[in-house]
Amino acid sequence: MRFILIDRVLKMEKGKEALLIKNVSNSEDYFSDHFPGSPIMPGSLILEGFEQASHLLIGFSLDFSFSPVLRRISNGKFKRFVRPGDQLQLHVRLVDEGQEAAQVKAKAQVDGKTMAEATLHFTLVDAKEDEEAGRACRRLKEFYELLTADPVKDAWESWSMQGSRRGASDVL
Repeated sequence: MRFILIDRVLKMEKGKEALLIKNVSNSEDYFSDHFPGSPIMPGSLILEGFEQASHLLIGFSLDFSFSPVLRRISNGKFKRFVRPGDQLQLHVRLVDEGQEAAQVKAKAQVDGKTMAEATLHFTLVDAKEDEEAGRACRRLKEFYELLTADPVKDAWESWSMQGSRRGASDVL
């Protein structure tokens, strides 16, 4: 994966839907070519964001035991430009999931306005039956754990636990 197009998971409902964000920064290297003086996020990268978000939703929904492989994209529509400084919300909804395939409807929004939408179709590969799928599932689970981690909360809880073992005057 050359570009990581998800910064945070805001919501993840097993077997249903997810809401993820991408903070679109002017420092992204694709803005130097697309387009100088009037940078816009390439539509292909919005589709890649849809794919990454869909992988996370499908992986989470299936306990990271099947690797989704993108088969095709249908009904793709680009409605507005995504620019540096935008916070892109990626909404993905699982509309069909079976033993061997899954279908996801995806929508990208900025400030409540739809920027793009598409339907993504995946083949599901069992991680137990395919070594590469197993590796992909492990990487996807690690990616999910990274995007859902709350390091500030973890640090605060760790600090609080240490403080409870000592007296309050020792902490301050």
